Amino acid sequence: MTTDRTAALADIGSAGSAPEPDLNVSDPSEATPRVGSAAAVTARQRPAASAETQRLYAADWRVFEDWCRQQNLVPLPAGTATVAAFLSEGATTLSAGALSRRAAAIAARHRQSGFASPAADPAVTAILGAARRIVRPRRPAPKPPAMLIRMAVRCPRDLAGTRDRALLLLAANGLGRAALVGLDVEHVRFTATTAELSLNAEGRQASERPAGEGRGPPVVVYPHSDRAVCPVQALRDWLDTSDTQFGPVFRKIDRWGTLEHRRLGTDAIRRILARRTLRRTARSHKAPQRTHDGIAG
Repeated sequence: MTTDRTAALADIGSAGSAPEPDLNVSDPSEATPRVGSAAAVTARQRPAASAETQRLYAADWRVFEDWCRQQNLVPLPAGTATVAAFLSEGATTLSAGALSRRAAAIAARHRQSGFASPAADPAVTAILGAARRIVRPRRPAPKPPAMLIRMAVRCPRDLAGTRDRALLLLAANGLGRAALVGLDVEHVRFTATTAELSLNAEGRQASERPAGEGRGPPVVVYPHSDRAVCPVQALRDWLDTSDTQFGPVFRKIDRWGTLEHRRLGTDAIRRILARRTLRRTARSHKAPQRTHDGIAG
């Protein structure tokens, strides 16, 4: 984690010795000059970012490219005014850390392409500094795997409970909310004992990009000796019970218990976690003397 943070900070400040870009020029190639041999040597001496950091940088760069395309602007080389406008818009919804990472991703892509980074300009660093001074509520810490497994065991055997059990057990095995809601049946492959999931490398829902684009290497989910807490078996049970043969794996269920074709959103997973936590707490207070209370049979 320290190495990733160091690499990100180095990316933002990598163009500190480059000529200061002019915010008023209209040609982005003039605003971002080519990097010389000295900068190239510095780039080679910088510690390589981890695979996870590279994945996040790629996702952030695609977001920047999409934004530039919508604004009819050139992403590479990007003018300082372009980067500043992009980050200013993102500052309304992103945390300071996510905003800094996007600036670092832009800096890294420019450096890799032989251009000086526009992220070192004072107009950009001022936006990042202002974002760091804004106190935002922290996202609740993820629940530990042991708690997720206990919640999964207590899920009922109805349609919603079967879905939530698969969600919770996959989350307990390290899958994040974006990966869960973006998972499609076409990207799940069962072997004799495991499940291979081709997760979207950008953390986006599959409908936002062409099929197969932007996906990383498959994530292997291994079975558990206890079928009650086996994520592979839980995923099989959900797909069989819901008769889901294509499209989103995890779909919405309306108040009447009818399965919809729309995929769950990340906020829906938050509500599922809150609901299952509340039910577990209510049952423990209601009948503390029953050691098997709430265990689905």
